[in-house]
Amino acid sequence: MLFARELGLSAGVLGLYWAAGGVGILLGARCARPVARRLGHGRALGLVGLCAAPAALLIPLVDRGAWLWLAGAGWVPATFKMGVDNVLGVILRRRPTPAPLLGRMNATFRFMLGGALAVGSAVAGVIDEFTGVHTALWVGGCCLALAFVRSSSPRSVRDGSCRGRRPLCPG
Repeated sequence: MLFARELGLSAGVLGLYWAAGGVGILLGARCARPVARRLGHGRALGLVGLCAAPAALLIPLVDRGAWLWLAGAGWVPATFKMGVDNVLGVILRRRPTPAPLLGRMNATFRFMLGGALAVGSAVAGVIDEFTGVHTALWVGGCCLALAFVRSSSPRSVRDGSCRGRRPLCPG
């Protein structure tokens, strides 16, 4: 609604913006394995998170003209991070999980992720209602950047190399 109602942009512009995010996710998923082979899974997740964190702070700048391009320049690296996380995160979660529990582990993770998205959407709606959409975007952008930085902290990043493990990462 921000694109149409607040900024007066067309549905086509919104579609292009979302498509750019899709390209970021596709590129992130495609690059995840080669980057992980070079750096290790944990380090790859951490480094991409540190690089994408400042980009997430560009997303709330979305507006007409050059600001739309600047927000898009933040949107693509943020979605790239999501593509990398989708590939490498699954590998790192699967590795310690016994085969009979893989379905439960995946279902639990998807439930928690979906729940977090629902709660975040509700919070953004409340923030928008009382302060405006740009404040909600800034809160969301800051939370996204903090999550990217948090996921790259030394405590959360472990080298998930495939040496001596189940063959989840083809050589």
